Amino acid sequence: MLNIRNLLVLADIYRQATGVEDRTVSSRVFSDGKKISALREGADITVSRFNEAMRWFSLNWPEHAVWPEDIYRPAIDEVVQ
Repeated sequence: MLNIRNLLVLADIYRQATGVEDRTVSSRVFSDGKKISALREGADITVSRFNEAMRWFSLNWPEHAVWPEDIYRPAIDEVVQ
C-alpha cells in the first residue's frame, strides 16, 4: 500500500540525487515550497494530489537514482500531463 511515507522516501532520494533542498523538491512537485515539510510534520494531502506527486516523480526521476523496489512506480502510459 502506498502512503505518504513512500512519497517522502522518493523526495529524499530525489533530493540526494539532485543536490537540491527539501523546499526546492517541494516547489517542483507541489508548486508549494512548504508542502514536503508539512508532510514530514504530519500534514495530509488528497489522493489526487498524492497521485500527481507520484506521477511527477516518475516522469522526473534522475537517471542515476534507483527507484525503490518496494514503492510502486507509475508506468509512463499511466502518467498523464
